[in-house]
Amino acid sequence: MIDLWAQLDYLRDVQRNFGGVGGRLDMLSVFTKILSFVVPVVAVVAAWFYRHIFTFAFLRFFARVFAPHSGRIVENYLVTKGVMLDVYLHSGSGEGRKLANARVTEVLNGKMKLQLVAVSPTGLKLKNQRVICYCKPFTYNGKRINAFFTLIGSAVKRGSTIKAITLLTPISYKFVIRRKHARQRAREGAVRVKAWDGRKRKTFWMSRPDLQTINDPSRYGDKMRLSVENISAGGMRLFILHPKGQLPPLSQGNQLVLRVSVWNPKTKKFTYFNVMGTIRSRFKGKGGAIGLGIQFTAHGEKSGNRYAWESLQGELKPLSEFLSHIEE
Repeated sequence: MIDLWAQLDYLRDVQRNFGGVGGRLDMLSVFTKILSFVVPVVAVVAAWFYRHIFTFAFLRFFARVFAPHSGRIVENYLVTKGVMLDVYLHSGSGEGRKLANARVTEVLNGKMKLQLVAVSPTGLKLKNQRVICYCKPFTYNGKRINAFFTLIGSAVKRGSTIKAITLLTPISYKFVIRRKHARQRAREGAVRVKAWDGRKRKTFWMSRPDLQTINDPSRYGDKMRLSVENISAGGMRLFILHPKGQLPPLSQGNQLVLRVSVWNPKTKKFTYFNVMGTIRSRFKGKGGAIGLGIQFTAHGEKSGNRYAWESLQGELKPLSEFLSHIEE
């Protein structure tokens, strides 16, 4: 009996010592303390990770409040004129990988729907990525415009191929000087070019060039030929003189296969490069000539009986080194 009372006293002491600790209530308090610490940390981390999205939305809101009409006028111009855009990813150091050539077909509820003309494959996740878009310069309210920075609102991909892109309307429209490469003026005969329709990239070496420069223009009369104005490691500017007959497609975004030969005064020889050139601008020259601004977008190297094309991001390094070498 004494043992029983001793056991009851012991149990009573245990109950008295731990009676104030309710399992459910204590667990709730523990979870509350954990959440009070974890939630702010997660919120801060998320805010930092998505800071460019929040900052963009905040600034765009105030831009639309204080200047609601100017943006709409520019956007209406882009849609009605069918202005071609060059869409690039925007890296921390500036212009990054090119994504597409596109036109704005509709602007609705703060979003730009694009019609893709030409795309570059990419394995990157595109939603909420920052981009910079370039277009042919135009003037609005006395201000030159040729670019804007924005975010990708949505993107549809099939594998690495981009099928559709929607951009958020930008905060503002700007004029950004695009030229990244020093251009050298081409002396007559110092830069020779043979050009084929870009659709012949797999067989171009088997056929005569569609367009080419010639060695002695004085003996060529008014026959059609190419003339190179300047060249850089990123592209070139050339003219089609006396254009006639059937020409390759020469609209913005079309491509030409180019064999570019540059004279080296030190070795007294020509060094040539095979490149894919994308037409970025087309304009009128003197005497009805057609002017073309060409960007080098792929480098071709012979592999067996065919050519392999490697995409370029920025400039053709062998040509850059060659041009800098002959300048010394």
